[in-house]
Amino acid sequence: MAFIRRKFGSFLRTFTDENEQHVYEVRIQEMCQNNRQTIEVNFVHISNKQPSLAIWLAEEPASMLPVLNEVAADIVAEVFPDYCKIHSEIFVRIRDLPVEDKLRDLRQLHLNALVKFRGVVTKRSGVFPQYYKMFLRCVCGDLKGPTYHASLMEAKQFAGTCIRC
Repeated sequence: MAFIRRKFGSFLRTFTDENEQHVYEVRIQEMCQNNRQTIEVNFVHISNKQPSLAIWLAEEPASMLPVLNEVAADIVAEVFPDYCKIHSEIFVRIRDLPVEDKLRDLRQLHLNALVKFRGVVTKRSGVFPQYYKMFLRCVCGDLKGPTYHASLMEAKQFAGTCIRC
C-alpha cells in the first residue's frame, strides 16, 4: 500500500497537461473553493503516467479506491489544513475509462471491476439468482416438490430421505 500511496501522491502533485499546467493541483484548489469533497481523476492520465496503478485500479477498485481517497485527503490537508472541518473525507472518482460496455452485456466477470457503460435507467428491479423448479421422484414412486434450487445437488440435500423408503 505504501507503493500505491507514493505513486498516486506523486501523480496528483506532478501531472501536467500539454500547457504545463498542474491539472490535479488546480482541481484540488477548485474543489476546496467550491466546498466539495470529490475530485475527478481521468483514467487515461493515470494509465499514461502510472500504468501499474491503472491496471490495479481497473481490476481491484474496491481495495484501491479507499487508498486513493486517503492520499487525496492527505494532499488536501497539506494545502488547506482546516479543510477537514468542512469535509472529513475526500473521494476520488475515476472517469473516462477507455473501454465502454453495453448495459445488456454486463456479466459476472464484471463484478468487482471498473466498468463504463452508457445508458438511461428507466426501471429497476432486484437481482434474483436463477432458480430451477424441481420435482424429485423416489424409486418407490413418492413425489417431492416443487423445490427451488440452483443445482440438483442442493435440491437432493434439501429433500433428504424418503419417508416411505
